[in-house]
Amino acid sequence: MSGTKAPVLPAAVTAACLFVLAGCAQLSQAPDSDYRQALEKALTAGQCDGDAVRDMWSAYGRWYAVGSSIAGHPKTDEAAALLRQGDQFRILNCTEVARASYRTLIHRFPEDGYAAMREAAGASLRTLPPPPAPGVPTQIRPVGEI
Repeated sequence: MSGTKAPVLPAAVTAACLFVLAGCAQLSQAPDSDYRQALEKALTAGQCDGDAVRDMWSAYGRWYAVGSSIAGHPKTDEAAALLRQGDQFRILNCTEVARASYRTLIHRFPEDGYAAMREAAGASLRTLPPPPAPGVPTQIRPVGEI
């Protein structure tokens, strides 16, 4: 009898570990990780609109929503991400995505602690060419800006 229990125990422990690991693998990533991956994909695509940019804005929206739902959570990373995102899309000459990024930062972060970031976003906005005339198709804007 004791000879049959020894091989069963390690197999059971291994199976339990694999079950737990499989459960962990099914959990979604942290919202900031989803955003970073979506941003990287959008930048790699090098386009000013399309699915990659929409996915980026959706991932950012989820990240911002999670952070906003946590009482007392400083959203400094979320604000800084918008500033970097705007700068990166400005470099790609995707002015409407850059403009939407800067405007979103200015509107979503009115607290005193974000004044320097809002000022930087405002200064960057002033360096962009004027927005297109009404009726001219523009690039994708974040959901909150539509």
